[in-house]
Amino acid sequence: MFTRRAFLVAVPASGLAACAAKGPAPSFPPFHVGDGPLRLNVARIAVEDRSSLLGAGHIEGEFDVSPLTALNNWIGDRLDAAGSSGILTVTVRDASAIEERLETTGGVSGLFKDEPGAKVTARLRVDFTADDPDRLVTARSSVAVERFTTVPKDVDFTERRQLLYSLSKGLIEDFDRKAMVSIPQYFGAFLG
Repeated sequence: MFTRRAFLVAVPASGLAACAAKGPAPSFPPFHVGDGPLRLNVARIAVEDRSSLLGAGHIEGEFDVSPLTALNNWIGDRLDAAGSSGILTVTVRDASAIEERLETTGGVSGLFKDEPGAKVTARLRVDFTADDPDRLVTARSSVAVERFTTVPKDVDFTERRQLLYSLSKGLIEDFDRKAMVSIPQYFGAFLG
């Protein structure tokens, strides 16, 4: 016969065993895009972060790889200062991720509905300016991308991390596609 005391001891122990059986938390490493850097005829590359993360809904801190981190990795992977004079300035105007809560179905019927509980919109807006006073050349370009995802209302912590990671990865892939058209188009005098 199963006593009340045996039940109280057995249930928590089986719950702990189930938790222990789950593997370690997944890792979400930095990602890289592109197949190699653009060699630019400038002596150095400067990055100026003028983005603002103030205001309601900003969740950049929840990302394993935030939009700004993804952009910094992209700059390191895709831009190479290979000249003896001049500077390329990369000015970050926006590197945000904003979450908006969505209206969901309440009551008992809401418990059984799969529906989004939030929308997360990530944005990157970057200005590129190259200047070489020795050669009297200047070039400018801007690249802006936006991407969003919805988050189910009952999402767990790991699934939420995966959604945000995928959002950031897709955002930088979109940015890479646009930048790799824009930079060669406007920076011909600086490509070596």
